Amino acid sequence: MASDSRRLSDPYERILELGELELELVQGQRWEELARLGEEREQLIASLPPLAPSSARGSLERAAVLQQRVSAELARSLALAREGLGRLDRGRRAAAGYAPLVERRKLVDSAG
Repeated sequence: MASDSRRLSDPYERILELGELELELVQGQRWEELARLGEEREQLIASLPPLAPSSARGSLERAAVLQQRVSAELARSLALAREGLGRLDRGRRAAAGYAPLVERRKLVDSAG
């Protein structure tokens, strides 16, 4: 593992570090922090040259593996959120069945 000083000076090591942090934040469901971290990552990537040096290969390969894990965790969290929203919606519809009937107001009187 690279030293902390190298990680601070090497943007490709920083990408790897951000991937590790992203995974930690997703697993902890810390969404606001994840969004802020994503902004930092986008800025860092935008500052990089179009072609990475060969010395960055190891960091980028490890970062790609981490990104796959982050994507899988996000998909799992999204599926769980959808499931919870579905249960909430079904419960709301079931509860609505117990509500008293409300008489509808006539919009046109009988005189026409």
